[in-house]
Amino acid sequence: MSWTIFTGSSRFRRSNSPGTPIETQSLCSTLAPMLPEHLASHLSSAQAHTDSEGPRPTIAQLIHASQVQMMAARTAAAQFAHTNGLNLIDFNVVQSVVSLDEGDETATPGYIARQLSLSASTLTSILERLVRSGYLIRERDSADRRRISIYHTDKSAQLIADFYLHLSAQVEAEFGTADDEQLSRHISVVSSLTDAAERTVADFEKSGENLRSATQGRAALSQVRQVQDNAAV
Repeated sequence: MSWTIFTGSSRFRRSNSPGTPIETQSLCSTLAPMLPEHLASHLSSAQAHTDSEGPRPTIAQLIHASQVQMMAARTAAAQFAHTNGLNLIDFNVVQSVVSLDEGDETATPGYIARQLSLSASTLTSILERLVRSGYLIRERDSADRRRISIYHTDKSAQLIADFYLHLSAQVEAEFGTADDEQLSRHISVVSSLTDAAERTVADFEKSGENLRSATQGRAALSQVRQVQDNAAV
């Protein structure tokens, strides 16, 4: 498989010509973060060593564009959280609860820990802070006292709404000429990327590699290396 490497001084490559509405271009090519040459090289090398078919260049480009977008969104969320006296992890916990719809499952410590890949001990202290601050409510199930449910408050819902308002101005600037049907197609692409990420999480869980801390990861790597060393003897 041949790879097309985009190089140059600019981090992004805008492919639509001046005056051309942004929605007439594909989502991947309109404003595409360039796939660095070293990443493309490693992808090609990994493909050759495993004798497996690697991603198409455009899929690799889509993955890279999605990851760059997520990093930018993470930075925006961190800056917003800091202006509201929160750190990013606390903000992510609040967002994970507020983002649930009435038809979704009730947030529990286990659900939040899985969504954010947090250990139970770390999450416990975070929840205590957020409950004290009035962002979340923690209740025990009347039918099963062992089950704890986490609910959002008006304060936390307003926090996330304010964050969306901050984002909306710049998103509107990017997609201002797109109609609802065109925006729906973009939403569909984002939803598909979310589904792909969730299936990746499921793959890690099935393989037993769903580790929720660097300490667990180092311990797992140590065990693997020990097995390899014993096998080599």
